[in-house]
Amino acid sequence: MFKLPSLPTATAGVHELADFVELLTWTRGAASIRDVSAYLGRVDDNDPSEGVEDSQDHILETLDEVMHEIEARSHACRAGYPFRQDSTGMVLRSDPAKLNALRGRVYCYLLLSTRTNMDKDRVLEDIDGTHLLEQLAKAILHNYLGEDSRSLVFGTSDRSSFADKVDRLCGELGEGGGYISLTGQTRRSGDGKLDVVAWKAFADGLPGKLILFAQCKTGTSWRPELNQLQPRAFCDKWIRRPFGVDPIRAFVVAEAEDRVVFPEAVQDGGLLFDRCRIVDFCPDLEYEFMQRLKCWTDAAFALAKNVIERPPP
Repeated sequence: MFKLPSLPTATAGVHELADFVELLTWTRGAASIRDVSAYLGRVDDNDPSEGVEDSQDHILETLDEVMHEIEARSHACRAGYPFRQDSTGMVLRSDPAKLNALRGRVYCYLLLSTRTNMDKDRVLEDIDGTHLLEQLAKAILHNYLGEDSRSLVFGTSDRSSFADKVDRLCGELGEGGGYISLTGQTRRSGDGKLDVVAWKAFADGLPGKLILFAQCKTGTSWRPELNQLQPRAFCDKWIRRPFGVDPIRAFVVAEAEDRVVFPEAVQDGGLLFDRCRIVDFCPDLEYEFMQRLKCWTDAAFALAKNVIERPPP
């Protein structure tokens, strides 16, 4: 998986290359299959382990699949996808109106928080890009559950102690009875892999409701963590009394997941919101949040643009 400031090679997968095509299009305004093939060939020319002819053959074989993936993303995001293919399907162009619209900006943030090195460049302009995803997931899950639903951030962007966060969660839900430690040892920090909680309440205020426990991940290394959040185990360890209905596990990721392995990811991670599903269910977002998201995205895009426009050595 390529991470900026590195670029993909001819052996990159379809989803890596689709992200690269989007970044190249965003930088230049348009990118054709020929542009991408030439660009990746230029990168591989500097790798003595790659045969140039073999690389070009592989690129040409793969790029048709890449453009089909981009078409699928466009459909999955509905009107929120900030790029558009020409009638041949061989050229991708930026859509300025959608790039500047709310859902287009969200898509671009998710694209960059996938391909930016979130260990090194997670914090840009004093804004933590991973915390933005938690706040975004809070809004997405709320919108997904619909009218009369509620949501809150439980993860690291909430600086409260772990016990205080559990107490707050139980108070908001009206069940669970608050924090307790199964071992008797107080957990003072962390989030137990739980980042966001959303629920659909009843007017009677009684226990027993639909609850989502979600984990959020930027970057590309999230797949080994799909089954780390176990709602029943979390509740058994940290919540005084069982909820009326066990929470459902959800996973929110910045990456656009491969449709071939999507069913497997759902089996491991539960209700999966990838980049396209996030954009599909993105509601109106608060102005202050969108300003922070834009600020981080602009800084990350500047880093990406410098890499993409850098002349070959």
